[in-house]
Amino acid sequence: MDIQLLMRLDRMLPPRILTLQADFAAAKRLHDDGFIEASPQMHSTKSGIGLHAMLVKVITAKGSLAVAQEKARSDIKQKCA
Repeated sequence: MDIQLLMRLDRMLPPRILTLQADFAAAKRLHDDGFIEASPQMHSTKSGIGLHAMLVKVITAKGSLAVAQEKARSDIKQKCA
């Protein structure tokens, strides 16, 4: 699971737009697994080359639960260290 991206999306303010190719691919996987609601978009640039982007609309309840569980794990690790 791409929990790092999900955690980063949780901290981002809307509109959440991902343009990096790795983020785009991870967002597709998160969408397919039901963690986020997102839609792919195509943006044009001055040079005319299309830029792929993913607009993340909502982190679903399943995604929010995964974020909460990861935060709890992180807190436990910090207390043990």
